[in-house]
Amino acid sequence: MRIMTVAIAAILAISFGATASAAKRKVTPAPTTASFEKCEQLAIERGVPHGQVGHAAFVDQCMGKRPRNRSTD
Repeated sequence: MRIMTVAIAAILAISFGATASAAKRKVTPAPTTASFEKCEQLAIERGVPHGQVGHAAFVDQCMGKRPRNRSTD
């Protein structure tokens, strides 16, 4: 009888813990055209005009994307 009580209490604790941790996740909004234009303008202001090496990487990083073609070292 005690084992059953402990087992039910453990199951309830795990289930409530899982739902509480899932509620804390933050949804990141998708990049918008406005943020893309803002990052394009920022790149130009910082001396990385369109077509120059590093421009696409700068805009991607500005928009919050992970760098492409990077090693995982």
